[in-house]
Amino acid sequence: MKRFGTYALRGSLAVVLILAMAIGWSSWQGRQRGGWTPTTWQLANKDLGLAAMIQRELDRETKANSNIPGQLLYVSAPSLGLDQSFASGEGLSPTDDVRVASNTKTFVAAMALQLVEAGKLSLDGPIGPALSPPVKAMMTQNGYQIDTITLRQLLNHTSGIPDYFGVTLFEVLALVPNAYGISAHWTAEAEIWFAVTLGKKDVVGENFAYSDTNYLIAADMIKHAIGAPTIGIAARSMLSWPKIGADETYWEAMEPEPAGTRRILQYRGAIQDSAVDVSYDQYGGGGLVMSMDDLGRATRAVVRGEVFANPVATRLLMQTPGPDSKGEGYALGLYPTKLHGELCWGHAGFWGTSAVYCPRLDLTLARSNGQANAEQRDREGAGALSALILAAQAAERERAKVTKN
Repeated sequence: MKRFGTYALRGSLAVVLILAMAIGWSSWQGRQRGGWTPTTWQLANKDLGLAAMIQRELDRETKANSNIPGQLLYVSAPSLGLDQSFASGEGLSPTDDVRVASNTKTFVAAMALQLVEAGKLSLDGPIGPALSPPVKAMMTQNGYQIDTITLRQLLNHTSGIPDYFGVTLFEVLALVPNAYGISAHWTAEAEIWFAVTLGKKDVVGENFAYSDTNYLIAADMIKHAIGAPTIGIAARSMLSWPKIGADETYWEAMEPEPAGTRRILQYRGAIQDSAVDVSYDQYGGGGLVMSMDDLGRATRAVVRGEVFANPVATRLLMQTPGPDSKGEGYALGLYPTKLHGELCWGHAGFWGTSAVYCPRLDLTLARSNGQANAEQRDREGAGALSALILAAQAAERERAKVTKN
């Protein structure tokens, strides 16, 4: 019996060691090919057309970042006579689709605000009455203040509810198998359970803490309010994708892939994530698949208030920042970017997507680099957005000069 116990202990230690090695290897793989080499975009060559210059600079930027599989870019700038999609990278087409991950949050927030306008949800009332029974039970059992937390706090990440991806056990169970080509399937309820049962609570309404769980709960409230079986079906009916210029958009695993579209590869470090089950980022924190022109046009429609019954009032409400300066001005599913004196609004997504709209210039940019660990920095003096803002401002000055003369 003693010998058996020794063998069992050794066996258990061996299993733990193998598991630790598997976790370590997958974590290492997920960090490879990270980083971003910023390039300063130059759009001043008057011997080339603007579209040709953008393609040249995109190719140069892609070449400088061998860690990415390529880039997709959409630019709309009426003042520059431009509304065009671009691609840079072997085998890529400007019309290709990608998982936009957290860019989805912009549209979930817009749906929630539509229901606030319609009186079906309260922005600053308690979330308790609007939750589905399973989610309400989980939160109550774990001591969450569903009579205090508000929808506004969910949307601006000040609810105090932790991110389920911040729970180590969930991260290990969800992401490690993907490195070995194994896809576990998750439900929204399971992910919320991990967050509220094993995550660390924060003070309600005081601190900004980015949390996908907030948007899973907001999506739960939206579905419950309109009686939709999935958030994908709710989005199609509430946002009317084709009407806002997003005719290729669909919610992965909830809707069929539109005919004639192609979703391309995206990576997490050296791990090809595109073929794995997307359920760990599907239910409101992410989930949408879009081309870059769809993402750009739909983001523009939301920022301009075109999806709301009260466009001016509700778009201003959506752009109201939360109370914590550490949130860098994160509002309701949008965050601000300030470049060259312009205030722009947008969001970014896990697998290297981003979309931004600059209202004063009527300038839209959406892009994807297909790599989770590569950041796109559009700081002043570098990057596509920075260069396009400067070009639009220069065109504005030229027009003013002509008018004056």
